[in-house]
Amino acid sequence: MNMSSKSDVKVSWSNQELSYIGFFENATGARVVDCLITNNDKTVFFLLKPEDFERIKNSCKILLQHFSKRIGKEVHVMGFNEDLETFLRQALYPARVLNVQVENGAKGGRVVYVTVSEMDKGKAIGRNGFRIQGIREFAKRHFGVSDVKIR
Repeated sequence: MNMSSKSDVKVSWSNQELSYIGFFENATGARVVDCLITNNDKTVFFLLKPEDFERIKNSCKILLQHFSKRIGKEVHVMGFNEDLETFLRQALYPARVLNVQVENGAKGGRVVYVTVSEMDKGKAIGRNGFRIQGIREFAKRHFGVSDVKIR
């Protein structure tokens, strides 16, 4: 699959998201591509430049925990990738993605079906669906898909 990111993506953030972006970038030195507050205001997702994501993921776990306590929300980071399939595989890790398929939805728009191993469905969806909610919103914003479904 070669479905690349929309180059003209314009994302608008709330004042709260903007303050989290500034705070996160100052605390970590990472460059935030996008920010999303989900899960009834309990979770913040940061979408990072790939090189920053690797650095943060590998060496800043304590910093992320501190940041999470400071803002009173769960904090999750994901790496951005221009290719939709690569983005989804990385965002869903450690769930093992078996297949990614894009189809036209019944109401128009493109729906992405991601097949994961049966034992990894819980990891892919996340507690109360918070993880897939963030992935779904980033995929809508950056790739123009209407939905992402796990099967």
